Amino acid sequence: MRSHSPRPVGKRPAIAVLVALVAFTAAACTSGGPQAGSAVAISSGSGSQAVPPPVVVRKNVMSMTTAEKTDFVSAVKKLKTTPAPNDTRVTNWYDHFVAENLSKLICWSATVNQGGYGNYGPDLLTWHRAFLLEFQDALTQVAGHPIPLPYWDWTDPASTAVVFADDFMGPSGKSGDNYVVTDGPFAKGQWAINVKGFTTDNPGQFDDLVRATGTIGDATELPAASDVQHALDRPLYDAAPFDPSSDSDSSFRAFLGGNIGASGTQCKEGIIRVVDASGSRLDTTVLRYVGGVNDDGHIGSLTDTATAPNDPVFWLVYANADRVAEAWWKNRKYQYLPESGGPNGANLNDVLYPYTDLTNGSMAKPAEQLGYSYDSLPTAGGVPETLTTVTTTTETATTHTTPTTTTTPTTTTTPTTTTPTTTTTNTTATTSTPTTRTSGSTTQ
Repeated sequence: MRSHSPRPVGKRPAIAVLVALVAFTAAACTSGGPQAGSAVAISSGSGSQAVPPPVVVRKNVMSMTTAEKTDFVSAVKKLKTTPAPNDTRVTNWYDHFVAENLSKLICWSATVNQGGYGNYGPDLLTWHRAFLLEFQDALTQVAGHPIPLPYWDWTDPASTAVVFADDFMGPSGKSGDNYVVTDGPFAKGQWAINVKGFTTDNPGQFDDLVRATGTIGDATELPAASDVQHALDRPLYDAAPFDPSSDSDSSFRAFLGGNIGASGTQCKEGIIRVVDASGSRLDTTVLRYVGGVNDDGHIGSLTDTATAPNDPVFWLVYANADRVAEAWWKNRKYQYLPESGGPNGANLNDVLYPYTDLTNGSMAKPAEQLGYSYDSLPTAGGVPETLTTVTTTTETATTHTTPTTTTTPTTTTTPTTTTPTTTTTNTTATTSTPTTRTSGSTTQ
């Protein structure tokens, strides 16, 4: 995914919670981290298990029954009112996942096992796979029965209509409301934003969901099915230098990652950013399309890479990205590259921070071995590739630094939690025609 900065706001400090996250990150690396992958029912190393977990099926949203959609939404909202196990950064379990996602954007330090950004290198798919499994397990725990993550096939308009219906994720916002979501189960007053993004990238600092759908110039439409086919045709999992600048003609991960024209990453003000991306594709396009940018030029909730899980649509987007990855892996003998010599956190046997009992290799295996499957997988032509071993000694040009005290806000406040109500508003939304803006498409 891309790093987003809609307009310069000076060298302002990151959000107050960043200070706590930096300290928490250091402690997590030695203590096993928040939940330390405990909610992910998979083992470390090769990922072998004595007894395979029961397999649940992740469905296309179009195949979900009314009861299943209600069950999913109810479990998501219940996480928002349930205390977070073993995570003192936040006051509820849902916000644990937002804070965890944000912590992956903090520049690497020399702390043992820290590495990988979960968005900009080979661990894009392996880390998100573990992240989705932890979230799926949390839903199951609060619901008291299995809740498989559904997926949104963003190439299918019919699937899109189901996602944004009032009885599921709810519609986008309207220009008259500055694109704040006012209908559906995650509307203003029912879903509070507590963990907020870095002020340099997200000066809006919204308290409610913002969906300014289709208003960013490079993401006015959702990806086409042909883009998924092109992704599945890439011959290698990844290629040097294993960052956003990797050759997307060869690298499946780089193509799916969607940062067109990027020259790499940089650490700036303690935050990792993509450099020089001129456009987007696939899951990055989806996030930018849904979140958009409001009338004030501030990015919407799903557009903000650091805190994108604030919008529950995030889970449907990445379940589909994982589905595409499973299709590629299944046709390529679950290849993962690099095996060694790549950036910290990117190699086959590197710890999948903060899941200290997992590695990239333990996630690059059949989904059934991790306890789930998909009701269908996208297909592509061509002959499956023979497993290719690639070892590189060329380190990425990314600068790895520990955020300094200069990023500490002069005034710090602990984000307060507003407990949302459980009433669902089902009002038919009147959608206004969005205005396309280029604000929010500039990368740093």
